[in-house]
Parts: sequence; structure tokens; C-alpha cells
Amino acid sequence: MKKIHPVLVFILIFAAGFLTSCKKIKENLKADFDYEAEAITVTIPAVPIAGEGIEVTKEVAMDLDAIIQKNAPLVSADNIREINLTGITIELADADEDNNLQNLETIRMAVGADGVEEKVIAEIANNPDVYETSLSIPVTDGAVDLKPYIMKKKFDYTLHVKPRRGTTKSLTVTVKTFYRFVVGV
Repeated sequence: MKKIHPVLVFILIFAAGFLTSCKKIKENLKADFDYEAEAITVTIPAVPIAGEGIEVTKEVAMDLDAIIQKNAPLVSADNIREINLTGITIELADADEDNNLQNLETIRMAVGADGVEEKVIAEIANNPDVYETSLSIPVTDGAVDLKPYIMKKKFDYTLHVKPRRGTTKSLTVTVKTFYRFVVGV
């Protein structure tokens, strides 16, 4: 009968302990955090007669290194696993009875970037015909992973609207976006 060499037993125990420790270290270097991006402002031109849809595009850039350094300093932007969009709100400046979100029948947000196909990320298909100056636009499936777009350093948000009725002035819209970052090694 063969004996198990004590050195081999020691190596096996050490290797099992090392692998378990690596898994614990990786788990400790994982961080999920919520992030509210800097608000962006777009202007929807005055539409005297309701009709065709309007789209307004705004280029956006995020300093991922700074965001990660502030919220998860033990990892880097290279360790981002997901960047989930969890919420979008829009607010009008200088709204009045004739020029507010009530004028818009449909509101849709899309994201695009070089080399990545544009994707609808939030939508209100039938905006209620009531006076509103701010709305929360439901995000597709509750959250959308935008990592392929945001990792491009520059990406575009496009606001698509279809007017229900005309407006007498342009509408200045502030868009706020909320994210859930998942980072780890």
C-alpha cells in the first residue's frame, strides 16, 4: 500500500486555502453603488402645429475613473461589470398652461455611441393629457445595462417626442439620469 507523502498533503491544503482566500479577496473588492449623473439640458423647438415627431440629441461624457475613485476606490474603471440605468426624469423650465409636458403625446429616450446600435432605454407611449412640468420616464425592463455605450467615453442621449398639440415657445428640458454601478475584480 502506498503512503501519501506529507509534503503533498501540505501543498494540497495550502492550495485549497489559497484559492478560498482569493475568492474572499475578490468578493471584498466588489462594490455596487448608485450614481446620479450631471443633469443635461436640451431644447425642444417651438412647434406651432402638432404633427411629426421631433428628436433632440445631446452628446454626453462621463469620467469613469473619477466616478469609480470616489465611490469604489479599491478598484478601477477597468473593473466595471455593469452600468445599469435605473431612472430618468425630465423637468421643464418656464412651463405655462400652453407650454408644458401635456403638449407631448409620446416621449422616448434612446442611447447611441460609435460602433454600438442605438437603443430605446425609456418611454412613455401615452403621456396623460394633464398639466405637468416634470415626469419620470419608465426605464425599459426596470434597468438597462449601458456599459457598452458609456465605456466609449462619449455617447449620445436622444430625446424623441411627438407633440399632441403645438407650443408657442421652445421647451427647455432638464434630463436627470440615475445609475447602479456594479464593479469588482
